Amino acid sequence: MGSSINGGLSALLTWGLTAIVAGVGPLVAFLHRRRGSEPGLPILVVLFGLLLSLGGVFLDLNGYPGALLLVPVGGGLAFVGASFLLAHRNYASSRTAASVAGPARPRGFSPYILPLVLLGLVASDLLLGGISTLASGATSHPTLWNAIATAVLSPAFLLAAAAQMIAAVLFLPRTVDLRIRGLLAGQAGLLLFGPTTMPLAGWSAISTYLGSALMVAMFVTTLQFIYRQKQLAPSTSRLLVRWSAVAMLTAAGWFLWHLDATDLLLVPAAVAQLVSVLYVGLTPEPATEEARLPWLLHPFWVFQILLFTFLTEFFLGALVDLSVAGPGFLQYIPFLPLSGAGSALAGAAVYDGLWFAAAILASAWFLVLLGFTMGSLVVFKMRETHEKPQRYRLALMIAVYALAAIYIPSFASSTPLASVPALANLPVIGWGFGLRAGGPFESGIFLAILIMYASVGVLTLLFGRKALCSVMCGAALMYQGTAINEMRAFNQSSRVGRYFLGSQLSTAYTVASSLALVSLFGTSLLGVLRLLPTVQVANGQFDTSALPLPIELYFGALWFVMFVSTPYIGTYSCATTGFCHWGALSLPFAKVGMFRLKVKDRKVCQACTTFDCAKACPVGLVDMPQYFRTTGEYRSTKCCGVGDCVGACPYGNMYHQDVRLWLRRRLGRATPSTGDQPLPMVRARRPERTTPEPRPSASGPT
Repeated sequence: MGSSINGGLSALLTWGLTAIVAGVGPLVAFLHRRRGSEPGLPILVVLFGLLLSLGGVFLDLNGYPGALLLVPVGGGLAFVGASFLLAHRNYASSRTAASVAGPARPRGFSPYILPLVLLGLVASDLLLGGISTLASGATSHPTLWNAIATAVLSPAFLLAAAAQMIAAVLFLPRTVDLRIRGLLAGQAGLLLFGPTTMPLAGWSAISTYLGSALMVAMFVTTLQFIYRQKQLAPSTSRLLVRWSAVAMLTAAGWFLWHLDATDLLLVPAAVAQLVSVLYVGLTPEPATEEARLPWLLHPFWVFQILLFTFLTEFFLGALVDLSVAGPGFLQYIPFLPLSGAGSALAGAAVYDGLWFAAAILASAWFLVLLGFTMGSLVVFKMRETHEKPQRYRLALMIAVYALAAIYIPSFASSTPLASVPALANLPVIGWGFGLRAGGPFESGIFLAILIMYASVGVLTLLFGRKALCSVMCGAALMYQGTAINEMRAFNQSSRVGRYFLGSQLSTAYTVASSLALVSLFGTSLLGVLRLLPTVQVANGQFDTSALPLPIELYFGALWFVMFVSTPYIGTYSCATTGFCHWGALSLPFAKVGMFRLKVKDRKVCQACTTFDCAKACPVGLVDMPQYFRTTGEYRSTKCCGVGDCVGACPYGNMYHQDVRLWLRRRLGRATPSTGDQPLPMVRARRPERTTPEPRPSASGPT
């Protein structure tokens, strides 16, 4: 059996049907938004007629004689449905005008019609994808999944779906926020940047970079949007979670497709993108305005946003690593063979999964993408910050992250320094905090590691933990952006966060920091004694006696678990819980160092009722006001020196004291005034009256 359509008409037929199917989206969206109470049955008739016509062409291309007869039948049904809609226009308009004085009614399809409309639009796109595949000369597929996957990943399906999504966005009500419109339109862009959208040479790499950049920009928009809004309507909250989940699914699908052409996640991701946008565009508008609720009161919602954001960045980082370095970027991971049965197989799978996660989370391109996402939020914070020192610190923090966290360990050690043996063999480059392969116990790198720890100690003496926790550490970039910094409220609202409030080191803090230090240094010692297997890392540049799993597990996996769990444990959990060994080692230096917080006038703090300094602290040092009221200064080994408390003081009464203030005094430069002039809250009170003043008589002055 052969097709009635010859090869010369195949391309023309494919693109003509693509234009028709793509035009159905704008038609449905227009009728949905402009016509208000339009009945859904005629629209279903139009969609059913379209499906009959497409089905006839699809069956004919599969060799079924007479199937083309369905084309005029379907076209007739679509014509009847469209004619009824046009004839119904005056009736609908008069009905709407007559009901103006009545109660408000939601506009759009009913809950019973909407799923059928969505199903009809998706089915038409699927048939179009199948027609385009068959028209291009492809043979039939052995399984139903292969047929569906080929149709969904065809350029015709993706282009028609993107057109329908854009139409749904264009016809959204004017009350929808512009940034929400941008996110929905961006989802259409993600379909267009899919790896199979354009059959062009080099499109795979182009789509990887464009799609990753677009997705990063969309997540920056999402996080900045929730920071600006403070309160969200329930429908908006659900929309943001859906978009984040679909983005995560899309990024995972892209990675698996580029890794070994697996379409297991890419196909549902494309369909989910289409359905999620059409659902928003065709959902009935609420009759009344929704009540907005503070999103900080919903920790699980925030957890979902952070989780999907992080997982999306994870798969995007793996995708770009794969695109730049090829499959070889995984060759240095000590994978175990997935063999055996029962517990042995499960243990090997867990072990390999941990190493895979640690390798991606420590990779250069994951850190680059994460830096663009979180660094953008820091830039937004810089624009809102009025204190110049704070702006300088934030700018320095971004520069240090780009240089020390990404460029030096990831690029400089493998490209320019590799041509200079004396520099390429520096033991500091590429070593995870000096604790890999024995760390400070390894005789060959003892001096270099000692210099690293000594340098951190000196900086902590001079500037407090600010030098490490607010500038040098990558966690500073993660926590100090606008939206993430706003989540500091979870330090006081979460059960775990409340346990670590204040400047006192709790028993849990001591236990956590001790476990981190003992496990890391213990693993290093085992590496020196050659009790751990030899593993090659860092693109083969360094041969180590061990690749300690603890440091990869702590800072390549567990740290990000704690970050995603911010709604339940608070911000800066690495510093508040004692999890970070660098922070634990810096405690003695911070205790005797020069850094502390001081106030210009204790009377201002004694009269203050806002406690804005404590509320602004991302570490949860809520006991600082009482120290300001009694001693006029505050020193805590848990203080990271972020400085938000100084900027939050409504009276400008706080300042930092460290080596810079000492130098200014030695050089005779201006320093913060300490009570020379009364601040706004401290004013001279009027003397109390000793004798009552005579009251004027009721009749007025005599």
